[in-house]
Amino acid sequence: MIRKMMEKRKKGAIELEMLAWFLIAFAVLVIIVVGYIILSGKGIGIIEHIKNLFRFGR
Repeated sequence: MIRKMMEKRKKGAIELEMLAWFLIAFAVLVIIVVGYIILSGKGIGIIEHIKNLFRFGR
């Protein structure tokens, strides 16, 4: 019975490890897309819009 519990924990750990890699891959993808938008020149308007969102009535 203990062996079965250990095997279940190992399977869960593999799934969590795979989830971590998927999150890292998604973060890298987001960074690449944002970098492309900024470098293509279209991102300047987006950056100004985000700055205006965080001004809070100034």
